[in-house]
Amino acid sequence: MADSLPAWLIELCKDIRSVGGKAFLVGGCVRDKLLGYPIKDYDIEVYGLPSEQLRELLEKHGKVSTVGEHFAVYKLKPNVESAFEIDVSLPRRESKQGYGHRGFFIQGDPWMSIQEAASRRDFTINAILQDPLDGNIIDPCQGLHHLNSRELQVVNTNTFKDDSLRVLRAAQLSSRYQLKITSDTKILCQEIDLTDIPKERIWNEVKKLLLLSPRPSLGFEYLLELRVVEQLFPMLYELQSSLIGENPYPMKSGWDYVLTSLDRGKMFTEELSEPEKISVLLSIVGTRLSNDSLTRFLDALGFYAYQGYQLRTQIILLSKIHLLPYKIFHQLQKQEVSTFALRRIARITDLKLVICLSKALYLGDSEEMLTWLEEKSDSAKKLLSPILRGHHILKMGMTPGPKVGKLLRQIHEHQIDEKVKNFVEAQQLAKSLLCKRVSSDS
Repeated sequence: MADSLPAWLIELCKDIRSVGGKAFLVGGCVRDKLLGYPIKDYDIEVYGLPSEQLRELLEKHGKVSTVGEHFAVYKLKPNVESAFEIDVSLPRRESKQGYGHRGFFIQGDPWMSIQEAASRRDFTINAILQDPLDGNIIDPCQGLHHLNSRELQVVNTNTFKDDSLRVLRAAQLSSRYQLKITSDTKILCQEIDLTDIPKERIWNEVKKLLLLSPRPSLGFEYLLELRVVEQLFPMLYELQSSLIGENPYPMKSGWDYVLTSLDRGKMFTEELSEPEKISVLLSIVGTRLSNDSLTRFLDALGFYAYQGYQLRTQIILLSKIHLLPYKIFHQLQKQEVSTFALRRIARITDLKLVICLSKALYLGDSEEMLTWLEEKSDSAKKLLSPILRGHHILKMGMTPGPKVGKLLRQIHEHQIDEKVKNFVEAQQLAKSLLCKRVSSDS
């Protein structure tokens, strides 16, 4: 791994060694490298240096902030790459002294043995260390064995239950890396009370499952098996007994339909932004829930916006209108509607999200319907751009104010319905509406 590490990180580890310390790469960066995944973050654990001395050394390499009251973790932004941030920690002891994820007493101990420090970690695949200078692997908990056998195994059955979030992490990791959770780990997870987990931590694990897993269905199956659904998402628990099979849905349970559609959704959302991916994937779940159940599900996740994107609103909307393209397509075959109905959808949401959702759900006659939807989406989006703007109306002599906006909306409605097709027609309509308004005012 040393060859692929940033030069500044190698220099930092050399400096730590030069003053008598020993730095190791730990956790996810070692696991991902061994599994052949790209490394995005580095975590370093430092042995043999008191916290004050370690901080002083780190400050020579960048900006340092402290996490925790007992100097267990430092955040380092390197001078040469300030956009980057790594965690540098001391080996630490954790003891449960209260309720919830904040009920821990954490004490850094640079003189702790590697074996003892590794025993506080959640799973064996996260307890592997690597020397960044010579590349040697240290595996105190048989993590390599479980990586090779594609298994997720708890490190310490006595302390694992101290942090209930680890149950969600088990589902998330197994889904991301296609791992089988061992029997004793499953049993342990099933016994843990999850009601102390804050919503933001629940959301973070579900978000990782959706964004990072090639097969979200595997993670959701484990959420069910480990009793996460039962405890945190009971509205999803009901989907198992919910049978569907009416046109346009395939004949299967609501739960199986959602899982199949989630995996399909991953294939069709690759080009979307993170918020867009999440909105489509969670909308898949929402299509099989009542309005009330969907609201309670989103409440359980505890989010409204993400990266400036009104995620909650978008998920509710997509879930609600997911059958409209299908209905419009079939009504068009009977000449019961015109294509302007599709443009109505484009006014309230992005059609590319509707297309991705439709592909994932794979409703009846999907191939033909999806071809039509993609063909019509471009023309529908073009018609959404208003032909007339405010300055055009003002040039006609209208006084600035709310009435200008109202007039523009009227003209735009005609444009969407294809009653107005160009600038000249839009201008003529505006003049006609203005004349009617003047007549009615007088």
